[in-house]
Amino acid sequence: MSARTEVAVVLVACAVLYLTGSADIPFYTRGEPREGLVVGEMLRAGEWMVPSRPDGEPIRKPPLYYWAAAATARLLPSRRELSLRLPSAALATVGVLATWVAARRALGAAAALPAALVLATAFEWIRAATSARIDMTLAAMLAVLLALWTDALGRGRAVALVPAALAATLGTLAKGPVALVLPALAAAGLAVVRRDAGVLRRLRVAPVLGLAAAAAAVWYGIAFAREGGAFLAVVARENVLRFVDTEDAGTGHAHGVGYLVPLGLVGLLPWAPLLPLAFAGARRTPRDATGLGAAWALAGLGFFSLAAAKRSVYLLPCFPALALLVGAGVAAPGGGRSERAARALAALYVPAALLLAGVGAALALGLDPSAPFAHWLHEEDAAGAAVVARVAHESAAVLLALALGTVAATIAIAHARRRGDWRRVVVLVAGLAVAWTAGFDARLHPAIARARSHAAFMARVDALVPADAPLYAVFPPDPGVRFYAPRPLRRWPPPADGATHPSLLWEDEWRRLPDAPPPLATGDVRSGAHGRLLLVPAVAPVRTGSRSP
Repeated sequence: MSARTEVAVVLVACAVLYLTGSADIPFYTRGEPREGLVVGEMLRAGEWMVPSRPDGEPIRKPPLYYWAAAATARLLPSRRELSLRLPSAALATVGVLATWVAARRALGAAAALPAALVLATAFEWIRAATSARIDMTLAAMLAVLLALWTDALGRGRAVALVPAALAATLGTLAKGPVALVLPALAAAGLAVVRRDAGVLRRLRVAPVLGLAAAAAAVWYGIAFAREGGAFLAVVARENVLRFVDTEDAGTGHAHGVGYLVPLGLVGLLPWAPLLPLAFAGARRTPRDATGLGAAWALAGLGFFSLAAAKRSVYLLPCFPALALLVGAGVAAPGGGRSERAARALAALYVPAALLLAGVGAALALGLDPSAPFAHWLHEEDAAGAAVVARVAHESAAVLLALALGTVAATIAIAHARRRGDWRRVVVLVAGLAVAWTAGFDARLHPAIARARSHAAFMARVDALVPADAPLYAVFPPDPGVRFYAPRPLRRWPPPADGATHPSLLWEDEWRRLPDAPPPLATGDVRSGAHGRLLLVPAVAPVRTGSRSP
């Protein structure tokens, strides 16, 4: 396959994976609308240099994602979800292409397409690529830096200073100093293991990271000049306290040292069975290039495992390195224990794919595979399962086609595995990942999201509340409610003037009202102990010293 054909395959795969359904899936978690509120405030206030949240609180992360999302939001003002997700999708594609280039130039043409497909279709990479979150901005920029460093070591020359420093700068403007720490740890680790300080010179570690730190410091200086101590508190909480003490930082996500290892394996699916090939790839020539990939992955895993706050998405910058190593192992598995282990683990692809095909066919035929477990499901989960079953039955033709295609591909995967044709295994498994992900995001995911999103209820609120009437809610409101609210929300309670004021209250808040009026509309989404969201014609209580019921 020619280089041009491989690039076309990678671009098509990324477009299908990351864009399918992105305009049709409403926000239904807290994270995406929270970032969307910052972008909306940027566009409203015109403050691009140091964005803030709607209540004036400084942003918790540097602004690279917000800059990109605000630009796409201006281009696509009527496609809010799509415009906010586009930067992640585009940057994920950049990271995949950078990995392809690095593998082809440093490890050989046979490693390039497998490395790119492994990265493009890894579960955690797809999840970040299709989310309006800041995580992919860091991962993509570090993927570019890793690619530049890998190419330099593989070709035995010094890295180009300006592109490498630019990638590190943008990474720092994406998520802070971690973009400097991870590459520094990886390069230092490789130099120590190789007992070769020349590695640091070829990578130009000091000038690359020094220039990036200096360039990013310009923005940090501007932000401090504008926000003062409040900004310093945010920087300390997000970059220091989050690492050493989640309780003081108030960030949550505190877990033990080994927490990220199983999450990393899940995030790497469907490629975890081929990890033994990464060990084979780490031993192949050129050793410095694959050695950097191993050092990069281990440095990221070690750094985040030691941090107090841990989330699976933190490992995202490790995935390009693992993809390079798997690509190297696919190109030259070398036999031995690593390949035998990969052959044994890859046998899992057959039952897993057949199970997936069986579940898809059952749903298409109107059967509910979750029925035996229904009594163990929470009310919300049971309702979600019912939505999936209904929409799946409506999409029977698509699911049956996917199931039949999966059976055929499984037979081919089994033959390729027995022959040790790892490139063919990767292409077939990646094809299944693309097909099922696109099918899910086109048909099932939008229905699941609509059942859990506040978007539809807020549209009903807009139709019921006069255009000139203010809308009140207890603060801080749910980010999804605030994002989809038809107008800026005002802080509850409304003025104590005896007038009726439309208000958004959760059921538990509404019940505490004296003489609680009947709601004008009730949302379909439950929020734990709060219950459902209500639109209430509330009369403000006449009271002092209290701002909420």
